[in-house]
Amino acid sequence: MSINEAQLFDIQNYKAYKRDIWNPKYKEGLYFSALEELGEEILIYFGVKKKDEYALHWHTTPHALHDGFSALNALAKEQDFTVKFPEYQYRPMKHPLKAVRTALKSTPKENHRLLNQDSNLKGTDFTYLELKLPVIESKLSNTALMASIVCPILMQHFTSNKSSRWMVPVRLKNDPGLQASYVGLEVDTDDNAKTLHQKLVSKLKNEEHWGFQLLSRIGLFLGKKAILYLTKKNVLSQKTIWLGSISNMGPMTSSPELEELVILHPVRWHRPLGVVIYQLNGQQIITIAFHHSLKEVDSDGIKQDITRTYNSLL
Repeated sequence: MSINEAQLFDIQNYKAYKRDIWNPKYKEGLYFSALEELGEEILIYFGVKKKDEYALHWHTTPHALHDGFSALNALAKEQDFTVKFPEYQYRPMKHPLKAVRTALKSTPKENHRLLNQDSNLKGTDFTYLELKLPVIESKLSNTALMASIVCPILMQHFTSNKSSRWMVPVRLKNDPGLQASYVGLEVDTDDNAKTLHQKLVSKLKNEEHWGFQLLSRIGLFLGKKAILYLTKKNVLSQKTIWLGSISNMGPMTSSPELEELVILHPVRWHRPLGVVIYQLNGQQIITIAFHHSLKEVDSDGIKQDITRTYNSLL
């Protein structure tokens, strides 16, 4: 089964959403509804291969209904396999004004100068690669460690920048559905895992993720016209303020039912690279999605560069 033949899951909620994509109950999911209305439906994709199967089967659901954690839990329940995340401590917002100020100041140091991106290719089509590596034990954040390896290599392949901005999703609470916000991580080519760890800790302490969540609520309060206007302005922009996203799904417990699990981050023209990192069955897995507007994607070269740099840390 190819990605284009992916099977929908959480089908009842999917049907209800499609009947009324602007229902206020979807809250921040309405920003994805706006993208859908403008022709860019954002879907989350999972590839699943069970122990008794010979091929990878693809499954998909709208991002408006789920973040990655919620979607994977819904899929595991529906497809009858086990996957368990560690217990996270979700911290409530303490300083809303500081959070909003921090979010408003979160801008890229420089515009992204992509080496070869077709401005005529919008939509959400993509290709991807997957790496399976040994797990590195580190006292630092795994997000920071992986970002220090993967992000500079992707910058070298796709930009002439010395600095790039990456969206890092942050889950706000442990409830079903879309519960994620994000921080903006500025990655310099000479950053190491320690400096990126410090940057992430600082942003979380300053509650940047809560600031972005509060700013999104302003749009929700203003309503559909405001959300569509802001989204359309972004979609028509010729500037890419995000080079990509890097999402840490964390260390999962071993799954006796699964041979392989591929988790892909959605991409679009304004955020053309999507990285997901997670650990399963004793392996560190990295997946990278490339938006189809990126030309001359050297998947083999990228894979070799990441593997070489990663193995040097073992």
